[in-house]
Amino acid sequence: MILSLIGGDLFSKERRIELFLSESLKDLKDDPLSKQILYATDTNIAIADKVMESCASVSMFSPEQAVVVRRAEALKAADMHTLAEWLNTNPSSSLLFEFEKLAATTDLYKALKKHATIEKYELPRPWEMEKWISNLTVTHFNKAIDPLACRYLSEALGTDTALIAAEIEKILLFAPNCKEISIDLVKTMVVPQREILAFEIRESFGNRDASAFVRKLRELLDNGVTGIQIASALYHYSVRLLHVNSLLEQGMPPKEIAKKLGANEYLFCIKENEPQRAKRWNKQLLCRIIKRLADLDFEIKSGQCSSRMSQELALAALIVR
Repeated sequence: MILSLIGGDLFSKERRIELFLSESLKDLKDDPLSKQILYATDTNIAIADKVMESCASVSMFSPEQAVVVRRAEALKAADMHTLAEWLNTNPSSSLLFEFEKLAATTDLYKALKKHATIEKYELPRPWEMEKWISNLTVTHFNKAIDPLACRYLSEALGTDTALIAAEIEKILLFAPNCKEISIDLVKTMVVPQREILAFEIRESFGNRDASAFVRKLRELLDNGVTGIQIASALYHYSVRLLHVNSLLEQGMPPKEIAKKLGANEYLFCIKENEPQRAKRWNKQLLCRIIKRLADLDFEIKSGQCSSRMSQELALAALIVR
């Protein structure tokens, strides 16, 4: 069996690789002599030659070896061409390629499509991550999770599915008897990997609460969050509010908007009430703020707005009128 995994969902690909080895090797899956794990990023070996050699060899305990090629998107053009020609000979082997991406126009993709099974593992979109995390926690870890904890993990870790799964596993090792993964537990255990936790400032921004916004802005700057990071978070949230505003004007019910955005219905409609926040802003003002944030990002990066005070005043001016 020849299998090709393409996509950025590392967690799902890891599980599929484990299943492939189990199906190919059965009781011998833990035997290091029965499998070869190769990395296309390894410059010390000729990857194409090593793949063909490993597929042709046998282990001491099984009639063939299972071969896994990791990071196969790093294959050189010559290696891709060699492997494509070899695949066209229709070899009989247990071989798996793991790609982050592979263009459909390449000879290797065409050969894999003809002689192998191609499985796609696309990353969930950013607005789908909360639902993905909730489903993962229930189905894989058999635990309930607070929707706010899903939001925190999504904002803190982005779309790295393998990292998110590892962090949830770490949380459960720390608190194995918890009935539900709470927001407090997640905040205790998870260190943000991204620029800023957007919901730390977007509540006051969305509610157009100038006093709370200025306090939170100063707190973030005092804690080392840069003006670029805050501007980026506000830019993305302004675009989200504009999107919600447009959908409301089209007559779409809030529950349907939550579904369309992949948001948790309770958080979206009740806890944070984002439709109500969106109604506080008119579209023209949101468009001006989005443009101003893009300009401010350029000004900070180019040194035109480099001091702490100038950045704080520029960001505060978005809402203090």
